[in-house]
Order: sequence, then C-alpha cells, then structure tokens
Amino acid sequence: MSVVTSTNTTNNVMGQDAFMKMLIAQLKNQDPLNPMDGTEFAVQLAQFTQLEKLTNLNETMKVLPDYLSSFANAQTVNMIGNEAIARGNVIDVSSTSARITYNLPSAIAGATISLYDANGLLVDSVQVGSQDAGQNAVTWYCGDMAKGNYTYSVNAVDKNGKSVTVDTLLRGVITGASFKNGSAYLTINGQDVAFADVLAINKIDN
Repeated sequence: MSVVTSTNTTNNVMGQDAFMKMLIAQLKNQDPLNPMDGTEFAVQLAQFTQLEKLTNLNETMKVLPDYLSSFANAQTVNMIGNEAIARGNVIDVSSTSARITYNLPSAIAGATISLYDANGLLVDSVQVGSQDAGQNAVTWYCGDMAKGNYTYSVNAVDKNGKSVTVDTLLRGVITGASFKNGSAYLTINGQDVAFADVLAINKIDN
C-alpha cells in the first residue's frame, strides 16, 4: 500500500487517519479462509510509523533555524563588555596612546604604519623594525591627537625588499550588538563589525 505525504499539517493528520481506516477495513473484510499475511501487515504498520516520524521531523526542522538564530543572538549580546579582535583598520583614540594590531603572513624587515583622521588625511606615521610572522602590535603615542576614530595602513617589506601584504586588525571593547538581514554585528570602536569578521574575543574581568 503506497502512502502519500503532504506539506500541510492538516492534510498530514487526515492522511494518517485515512491510512488507519483503510487498514481496519482490510482486516474486517479479509477472507477468514485466507487472512492477511502477518508479514504484509507488519510492513504496512512500519510504513505508517515511518510516516508519522517523518511528519514530526519535518515540523521540527521548520522551527529549528529560528531557534538556532535566537540562541546565536542571545550569545552575541552576552559578548558586550569584552574585548574583540576583528578584521578592520579602525583605531579608537581615547588617551595618550593607542594599540595598533596586525597580522603578518611572513617575517618582515621593516614597515611604515600610516595613520589617517576621519577625513582620510594623513596625520602621523610610525616606523617599525623587523618582526616575525604572526600577530604583532605596536603602540602609537597620540597625545596631541583629537579623540575619536582613526584608520591606518601598513606598508611592509621582507629582507629582500619585496612588499608583504599585511592583514590589518581592529581591536577594542564590544559596546553593542545588532542584527541586520539575519546576520549579527558587534559594535567595536564605534564600528559595526560582522560577527564573521571577529577573530577572537577576550573576556575582561570587572
């Protein structure tokens, strides 16, 4: 006996009810001298049980994405107040010095870090000596600069004088969280950063 499933919840219930009625009718109208084979009966019951399980599973899968999204959003909000390192090049100047963090794919012989204000104007530069591959950081002494956000770029070369591409990083305290088009964003140094661009989160002990 074939069983037809439906994506509509009401139709699923009616289909199951019809299945049972047909099975009972078969039992009532079977030839007493030639009763339904026990194996066939067991197969039909197994088909019905499988239909029920698939129907329930389909209903569960429909709400699973919403549940996972709500859980992820709650976890994102809990990150507020901690420090994050993400892809980006924004520096928050709120004191006499600021930390500039970046990642080197290979060792460098030296680099020039250029700092820009909110209007994109070059306001300062920092010279860096040789550094190993990996995450590195330098301190920018910016006591004469107005408070606010600045951006930076890194021009680095290896021991052979060849240019090395540097991954600039944004580092700061998470001050907010938002959700746009199903994606989570963290506010870091006044910038909305996609959660996918966050590389590390460090808990700050209060």
